[in-house]
Amino acid sequence: MTYRQLLRGNANFRHLWSGQVVSEIGDWLNNIAVLALALELAGPARQGRAIAVYAIARHLPLFLFGPIAGVVVDRTDRRRVMIAADVTRAVLAAGFLVAQQLSSLPAIYAVGASLFAVSAFFNAAKRATIPVVVTEADELLGANSLSASTTAATIAVGSALGGLVATFISRDLVFVLNAATFLVSALMISRIRLPARRDAPAAQPERQQAAAQAINFASAGTSEKFVNETAHVATHQRIVAGLRRAFFEFREGLRYVRRDGVLAAVFLVAAGWGLGNGVARALYSVFGARLGELTAAAWAARPRDFGISVLFVAMGVGGVLGAPVARRFNAAGDSLGARMGRSLVLDGCGLALFTVMPSLWTASLVLVAREMNFAIWWTAQQTLVMRRTDNAYAGRVFASYETLTTLMMVSSMYAAGAGADAFGIRPVAAAGGFVIAFSGLLWFLLRRRQGARAPAATDAPKHLST
Repeated sequence: MTYRQLLRGNANFRHLWSGQVVSEIGDWLNNIAVLALALELAGPARQGRAIAVYAIARHLPLFLFGPIAGVVVDRTDRRRVMIAADVTRAVLAAGFLVAQQLSSLPAIYAVGASLFAVSAFFNAAKRATIPVVVTEADELLGANSLSASTTAATIAVGSALGGLVATFISRDLVFVLNAATFLVSALMISRIRLPARRDAPAAQPERQQAAAQAINFASAGTSEKFVNETAHVATHQRIVAGLRRAFFEFREGLRYVRRDGVLAAVFLVAAGWGLGNGVARALYSVFGARLGELTAAAWAARPRDFGISVLFVAMGVGGVLGAPVARRFNAAGDSLGARMGRSLVLDGCGLALFTVMPSLWTASLVLVAREMNFAIWWTAQQTLVMRRTDNAYAGRVFASYETLTTLMMVSSMYAAGAGADAFGIRPVAAAGGFVIAFSGLLWFLLRRRQGARAPAATDAPKHLST
């Protein structure tokens, strides 16, 4: 099935995909300006730390709010979660205008953290919705491949637009456009019509008990002050009980993963990838800014914005070119597991090679090749997880995956930034590449120790119920 057939024949997925296109273009358009602004405010001696702290501020909320997001997504209307998240992010995104006016790095960190806290709910809802609106195995592989290529395309388009607007017009316009894209995304998501949830939870006993208690107090003639105090206590109890339920149900999601050997292996290897990729996330923009100053200082008003933009455009182009390759490779007779492991090893080698490139243009070519290969790894592991996960656990499984990889990235980001300021960006980034390559080798070791065949691309889905 072609992408056009998938989008034409599945209106729900088409609306979900349209929202992804608009909001992700805004994300990457905004990202260039924010990174360049952070580097400008930090000064040459602390650029690595400044970008690392901003990256942590963006990613740590995914770890902190991931468990709660997974439970919320599994127990509420996923479409409403995505719409509410988009509207909230539109308001928060305007905060970058304030941060720029104040010339404040802490304000940049606060706005970025708030945006990604809300994004934890949107991301979990989006990923859990895909296997519901796309139920056929071949369509699911195509949907994941299209999602990967779309993300890559929006990186290229958004970064190019962001670089042009920020370099030649103003950063203020970039921030305004980003806020507007979230509202457009909410409009697209609102058109989705999901099937009724058979696994909807029963009414919450704590809420029923609190309501009955309030009514009893009122009917007995209790004072208004006492009723208000009682209601406040009941509300606090409901919040505590809700957080407790969220923790236990998230833990149940992790137990679900541990019961499946393939899922457990994917999660372990993804943790290693996150550790190495955190280094890359912390240092890509520093590479871009420095290479941009060498290349465009003579003719660009903001060469740092230009350099960062070029590297991120290269990443997007590589992803676009890699998506159809990933779909063909992962649909071939060889197993998804073998493709995933080899691509992960090459991904780490590509990052190490990137660090020794002498110019902005050669570094961009390496990033194109690296992202083409990365598309194979990402599509394979996402499809494996989706096809082996029961819909009732989908939100928690994907939230736990996001939480785990984010925790690993956050763990390495600040160390990478501080190390880059002290020892230089090239050796630190190369070390991140070696960690990723080792994770790919670990995948093959885990498969051999399990003594079981890797799931082939033709394996039937384990659970696709709604």
